[in-house]
Amino acid sequence: WCGDPYPPFAYSLPWFEFDSSGCAVRVVGDLTSESGKGLRPLVALPTPGLSYDYLENLEALTVSQRRVAFIAVPPAASLLAATRAAVDAIGSLDAKRGVHLLAHGLAAPVALVAAAAAPPGAVASLLLSSPLSQPRDAEPARARATAAPTAPRLATASASSSTVCVGASLARPAAAELHRAFAANELPPLPALVRALRSPPPPLLLAHGGASDVSSAAAVDALAAAAEGRAEVSLFARSGPLPMVDEKAAYAEAVLRFLDSVDGATTRRVVVSGGDQRVAGRI
Repeated sequence: WCGDPYPPFAYSLPWFEFDSSGCAVRVVGDLTSESGKGLRPLVALPTPGLSYDYLENLEALTVSQRRVAFIAVPPAASLLAATRAAVDAIGSLDAKRGVHLLAHGLAAPVALVAAAAAPPGAVASLLLSSPLSQPRDAEPARARATAAPTAPRLATASASSSTVCVGASLARPAAAELHRAFAANELPPLPALVRALRSPPPPLLLAHGGASDVSSAAAVDALAAAAEGRAEVSLFARSGPLPMVDEKAAYAEAVLRFLDSVDGATTRRVVVSGGDQRVAGRI
């Protein structure tokens, strides 16, 4: 993915795209397989103002027999409007056991408010990568840059990474109301949003890209401290804000291990095909 060859199993994956409450939605994977294994789908929210193209590598997580859905909230939406739209879009996924909700960058406050607003059990876990809500959440050396364009949030740390999907998102950014509110320091602090969740909060996985990330280690630590011991922090020190691109195998394994722990399942990492057990794909 993201410029690398598709594994053979990917060609047989069902997928479809549609609009829901102003959100652009893409769903990849098989509901029947997911339900049969008692799994929950993963729903990914890209940073508002950007398409979900740059998160394309997450589609590899369908190897676990979970669906992966992408929901891009309307760029012009306020935090509350974006939350309502995201909750409505999640409701269209026929996820009777709830969903795992992943947010990147400025989608973090949307995910947290959505988790608080959704019915009990609708959001089984939260995964926040490079979370941002206020300028003080930014790595000090990058604070000025993150208040301006969206590009710093999609900076890859490795020259060897395939970045076609990143370029696709950067080619058509939209002016996002949440980006303006972030720069004006009008969004609520992330620890407060975590504390507003039902107690105990759902399990929380925080992904941080080390010194090259746009969000600071201090911001991630503050989030973890607010989570009543329910947070796990995964460090991807060679990645910056895009571990799903720069360290995609390690990131995928960390995410699947976390999802399995919440679902109480052990899911596959390799797909075999034919009587000779040839590997048809792996994360």
